[in-house]
Amino acid sequence: MKATVLGGGFAGTTVAHLLAKDGWHVELWEKDHLGGGCRTFFQGGHPFTYGPRLYYGYSDKVFKWVDSIIKIRRFPFELLTYVERDARFYSYPIHEDDIPKMPDREEIEAELKARDNSTEPANFDEYWIQRVGKRLYDKFVNNYSKKMWMIEDNKVFDIFKWSAKDKAIETGTKEAYKGSYIGYPVNLHAYNPYFDAMVEGVEVIHKKYKAGDETQSDVVVSTIPIDEFQGYKYGELPYVGRDFSVFILPCKQAFPGDVRFCHYAGKEPHTRITEFKKITYYDSPDSLFVLETPSKRNKLYPYLTKANVALTAKYLESLPANVYSIGRLGTYKYTTIENTIAQAGACAAKITGKPNDLADEFFAIGDKQLIGDRKQAS
Repeated sequence: MKATVLGGGFAGTTVAHLLAKDGWHVELWEKDHLGGGCRTFFQGGHPFTYGPRLYYGYSDKVFKWVDSIIKIRRFPFELLTYVERDARFYSYPIHEDDIPKMPDREEIEAELKARDNSTEPANFDEYWIQRVGKRLYDKFVNNYSKKMWMIEDNKVFDIFKWSAKDKAIETGTKEAYKGSYIGYPVNLHAYNPYFDAMVEGVEVIHKKYKAGDETQSDVVVSTIPIDEFQGYKYGELPYVGRDFSVFILPCKQAFPGDVRFCHYAGKEPHTRITEFKKITYYDSPDSLFVLETPSKRNKLYPYLTKANVALTAKYLESLPANVYSIGRLGTYKYTTIENTIAQAGACAAKITGKPNDLADEFFAIGDKQLIGDRKQAS
């Protein structure tokens, strides 16, 4: 039996590995390099990726799977947001200890006391104002979201619960994603050895797929954009991407403590700066940073609206027998590395008819109940 896999990121290489392990002849088509946006590059000896690709998740099975192939260093994770109007950095998610430091703290406290969650929010603005009040929403979320998504009005998002990290106002430690597996590979090449291990026994073909290309296979698994895969026959799905600026500064370390990257919620054009040695633990007297500016040059983040989700469903429902579409681009979902690997496991199980340890571990971003259950169990 022969399978053709389109795309060599986490979804493509993992499903290719699982099928090859089951005895399939697997071709993997990749237009560029294995790993996609999670591939590690080097500048001046410093390892980095285009955007911080932390391992983050709640599945014991998926973490153990990845950790058995490339050892993951777990670490506490904090991030800061620069609030221009206050001219200072605060923790994010918003933390109760920072509110007394804010110049408009009395007004913020009054808004928090007056919050009314008795009605279902109709849009992104209402959702966040119900959670944290208008002043905190404007400080941390409102402009950041418009900048991140390159939009004029956040009300375009009629699906929005995915946008919140944990509790509305955090307490206790300032760690983000509490109760999760969070970390980064120990080796300086990071995820690259994972992709190499996944394609052992797989025929890798450096080729870009174009709609209508013949694969001469029993099964096709696509991880490229679902609309592109089908020749945009129902229309194009929108994405926002990033431009990346890589630079090295003459300092041992810039970000304090467990802070790995910083968000910028004001009028500056960039959204995030990552100090990579805080992730990679690379030893150097200097430090490498990657600055991200929203762009339309690439496809990284899907716009989760009801209309776009419905269009994605139409594409998925039209797939012929023995053709599958998985991964962030293949399902138009805002998924993590953990989600993507688990979805590849589920796809392989469906094709082979045989269970594997990853097959039942997939959950959708925003599945708060399942995430909460996993946190409680951990």
